[in-house]
Amino acid sequence: MLARITSALGAIKTGSDIAKEIASAQTLDGIQHRTTDLFGVMADIQQQLVSMQIAYTSLLDERDALKQEVSEMKRAMLDRQQYVLHALPLGGLVYRFRGTHDRADAAHDLCVQCYEQGTKSVLQPNGGHLICPACKLKLKAKSGASPAARRGGVCLWTL
Repeated sequence: MLARITSALGAIKTGSDIAKEIASAQTLDGIQHRTTDLFGVMADIQQQLVSMQIAYTSLLDERDALKQEVSEMKRAMLDRQQYVLHALPLGGLVYRFRGTHDRADAAHDLCVQCYEQGTKSVLQPNGGHLICPACKLKLKAKSGASPAARRGGVCLWTL
């Protein structure tokens, strides 16, 4: 972008020099010849300015996309702070929701594999196991245990 600006400033300087020559020209032929040169330089300046405007618009779009990405990353980071790694009694790890009083979310556990890939997949009960609906990870819950309660499709386990 800096090279484009430098080039445009050079063309403006050239145009200014030609305009000074036209102003001091003594003959009509000299004026006409330099006028044609001036129009060529002005067309070059205009083309460079359009090119810089396109590049500037592209940079603004890229900046907006990066702002959106940073905002999404911050939101995801805040969401990830709501979970803590928890070891199940029979082995296996889950990310357990740290319920807070100001959030109405039901207690739930997330699949570790999906969580590490940036996906929230709530583990679901299936007999004596917890199963991830996304990656099909299967964790053994308490021997013979069944879900303690169900609220809105989200399971609460007494582990």
